[in-house]
Amino acid sequence: MFAYERSDGRLTLRRPGTRWLSNGFDGGYATAPAAHNLTVPEGFERTDLAAYTAERLGTTPTGPTLLTGVRQTDARGAERGAIEAAVTAGLSNPALLPPRERSDGAGRGDGDAGTFAAEGDAFHPGTVNVFVGSSEPLTDGGLAGLLATAVEAKAATLLDRAGCTGTTSDAVVVGCPDVDEGAAFAGSATAVGNAARVCVRDALAAALAARYGGDLPDPREAEHATVTSGSSAVFRP
Repeated sequence: MFAYERSDGRLTLRRPGTRWLSNGFDGGYATAPAAHNLTVPEGFERTDLAAYTAERLGTTPTGPTLLTGVRQTDARGAERGAIEAAVTAGLSNPALLPPRERSDGAGRGDGDAGTFAAEGDAFHPGTVNVFVGSSEPLTDGGLAGLLATAVEAKAATLLDRAGCTGTTSDAVVVGCPDVDEGAAFAGSATAVGNAARVCVRDALAAALAARYGGDLPDPREAEHATVTSGSSAVFRP
């Protein structure tokens, strides 16, 4: 499906005529022949990410580009049916979502569940980056559904394997052929969505093993961990 170019610091996925959707820093829809995953150096502090990626690639990319502190030699992929996934995984800045505390009938919880300081907009390059490609054409709405399916599978896998729902800098990119018509749905009940869930789960598990072996870090002990805190006022609309 994709042609891959990989070094320690760059993984490029190439397929002409691909319609992409990304929730990364340069997110949104784009039609381009390639997407990129770039490894940043230790201590990376730049915030002009568009300029940085152009410097790294030698030109301004037309397709989505993600950044991570993980070596691209630790990337892992999985394929099933119409779906192919490629993942890099680092957990230096995990995000945890504790269960909501029970409250009275008003539905208002008390207290602050956070035990670590939130890091705001700071960039921590641990990051789980997920690329999912479909050989089956999808509408823009179907591509958005595929992104949601991939994010759900990422969160479920991380919760099971590492005890967190993600990191504070995760990003997901999905792509499909850029044609006039395509499937409008890519949720978990569709063949494409089912394959995406399987591929994200398996590629992410393999990427975690490549980076950490059998010794995954405890997200509660991470220096840059963020715990979602507080509660909302629940209402009946």
